[in-house]
Amino acid sequence: MHRPVVRPDRGGPGAGHGVAAAGVARCGRAFRGARGAGDPAPQGRPADDRAPARRGRSTVIGPAHPGGSYRPQAELGGVPAEVRRLEIQAELSWAHEWRVVRDTAPAVAGAVLDAGCGTGAVTRRLRTELADPRTRLVGLDADERLLAVARAEAPAAGIDYVAGDLTEPPLPARSFDLVLARYVFQHLADPVGAARALAALLRPGGTLAVIDVDAGLWGCADPDLSALCADAYRALGTAQAADGGDRLVARRLPRILRRAGLTEVGVRPFAYTGDEVGGAAALAPQLSPERLLPLVERGALGLGTYARAMAAWERFVAADGFTLILGFAVVGRVPVP
Repeated sequence: MHRPVVRPDRGGPGAGHGVAAAGVARCGRAFRGARGAGDPAPQGRPADDRAPARRGRSTVIGPAHPGGSYRPQAELGGVPAEVRRLEIQAELSWAHEWRVVRDTAPAVAGAVLDAGCGTGAVTRRLRTELADPRTRLVGLDADERLLAVARAEAPAAGIDYVAGDLTEPPLPARSFDLVLARYVFQHLADPVGAARALAALLRPGGTLAVIDVDAGLWGCADPDLSALCADAYRALGTAQAADGGDRLVARRLPRILRRAGLTEVGVRPFAYTGDEVGGAAALAPQLSPERLLPLVERGALGLGTYARAMAAWERFVAADGFTLILGFAVVGRVPVP
């Protein structure tokens, strides 16, 4: 063990915005839409901690698992497009998410886990934020394709990438001080079981930080984008619920973490605007209805509804509409005996 877990803050409330805008400018034009982790667009599912699973028991790690509500190969453009989208997403929101994690992380941390690390877009950023290079950093994901990208992106970055299911992680119990699960729980059929499995990896006093969305509290826009695209966004929530997901998961996370045995549970909202990251067009990875095209192909969204939503989105971007994105971090600690 050694301290501290994080580097000092490198700026005030605007820290990270220039980096995010530059990253979005580099990557944004490559985005061709995708449904997936972290999209804040509206609509949700029934009020229950366990999502209705269409194909029996699901042990989804997001991103990603073949049987769950997030499958990168099924997104518009397949895995290559989704890899780009995940990088853009990290550029957009990580600076805001990290300030919340940093302020709630244990002062002493010898080991940190990024659960559902996907391509390692955030894991690599975590590595730069951890103050002590001796801090062990592990990325866990069930999708070998995404892990291959993660390993190729940072072969010598001091990160161990492990393949495994989040609900049965192949990692020693009580071996981490901080576990981060970012935009994972919205895809899980058994979020309480997943929280218990992650809590079991923490040492006494360790912190579980879960960052996710609530489609009913996604933010606001002017013009009102959610009203313009309501039918299309509703189809997204319905389809994700049918696959075992939950686009209202953020509001349920406090009781999920408490049921998993965690204490000192708290909610830490964060927000950022389109103006901070390059304008309305920069938010396409989160908000563009283009990511819903696979729903048209599978019959879950009508082509006319999709076309109307796309036209509304294009008008919104042309008008440089204002958008505020709201996210939630819910944290809890493992009790100290």
